[in-house]
Amino acid sequence: MPHFAANRLGGQSVLAFGLKLWGAVASFGLNWLIARHFGPAGSGEFGIALTTLTITSYCVLAGLDTIVVRSVAGDLAEHKTGDARGVVKTVATAVAIAGPLVAATLYVFRQPLATHILHQPEMATMLGIMIWAVVPLTLQRIASAALRASGNVMLSQVIDGPAGTTLAAVGLAVGIAAGVAQSILLPAGLYLTGVLAGSAIGWLAFRRISHGWAAPVPLAVVPLIVAGLPILLSNLSQLFTEWYTTVSLGAHWPVEVVGQYRAAWQFVMLAGLVQLAMEVIIGPRIAAAARIGDTDGIARTARRMVGLVLVLAAPLFIVIFAAPGFLLGIFGPRFVGGALALQILGVGQLVRLASGPLGVILVMTGNQRWVLVYAGSAVVLCVGFALWLIPLYGAAGAAAATAAAIIGRNLIAIAVVHFVLRINLFRKPAA
Repeated sequence: MPHFAANRLGGQSVLAFGLKLWGAVASFGLNWLIARHFGPAGSGEFGIALTTLTITSYCVLAGLDTIVVRSVAGDLAEHKTGDARGVVKTVATAVAIAGPLVAATLYVFRQPLATHILHQPEMATMLGIMIWAVVPLTLQRIASAALRASGNVMLSQVIDGPAGTTLAAVGLAVGIAAGVAQSILLPAGLYLTGVLAGSAIGWLAFRRISHGWAAPVPLAVVPLIVAGLPILLSNLSQLFTEWYTTVSLGAHWPVEVVGQYRAAWQFVMLAGLVQLAMEVIIGPRIAAAARIGDTDGIARTARRMVGLVLVLAAPLFIVIFAAPGFLLGIFGPRFVGGALALQILGVGQLVRLASGPLGVILVMTGNQRWVLVYAGSAVVLCVGFALWLIPLYGAAGAAAATAAAIIGRNLIAIAVVHFVLRINLFRKPAA
């Protein structure tokens, strides 16, 4: 059986980590500028709008970006460039149709959405701006997935976040310096502009890279959507946790508390940066390894990934647990109230990183149906704990609900990978 090479994982992950770090710094900088200039209230409003945009974009994608990675990586491994181009064309066309329809619908109903679902009626105007980012954001994700699957991982990471977010952050900094950043609507408009730029760059890059591929093989979109549904539900379970706790917090507590919670999220996301970078590398590799049945190679790569992730993330976790107030103070003294929430979120994130790339393994090996099990369990845990804890404990309660959902979903996923796929992630096979 062919051996699944993983010895270059560390070197490529360093490059991917550098690009992810760029994106994280840009995102952190944008959120820091919003926090410092508009305060916890402005930070909270932008956070609610952004999480709503994100969960909407994933609904439009319907897991098809992951299907593109898995299918195109496999097709190119078998030199079927026409099939690969066909997948990209079919998915991009579907998303290009669905995106504007969803955005237009939400735009029409932006006031009821802001009032009755988000419990922030004053946010209707901001939603009316940011919701249109669904169109370029989803197309950007498809372009990034196609580039990633074709071996252009670094380029895919440049257009999937850093470029657009950097443009928005720089634009806001200039606006603040010029004294024209008087409304929280400015960051919303700049974010939309940045995503438009990222999408355009991504598709121009894919057009150039795929120039020598064969003509696209016609494909039916329905089977691709069906295959993507379990992935969609998995993504939604993770995004739902962030979105639901954020919105629920805003419904029971002042929007300033939401801003503190969102600031805590920034540092937790930084802690998971290494894992995200490495998953970019190993996703196509696992898909290719699954085609040849190299489960031992998948396990070896996952173990190496966990070790590297924990080592690199350790310094930030130490500060998260020992001095959370110091970190949140970077956003301003009014954010320090989220210190306990940051520590609780840190526990959940640490468990997630130590568990390994469970979702990637299940999806890239074609076992996404099991994703439904742990995704549904995570949603139930999140809603149950949120309804109980958020009204009582605010940001700390939201963090506890999030941590419970993360820990629950990872424990179930570990069991599925170990007992169903027979992949032992935590012990080397006997020689």
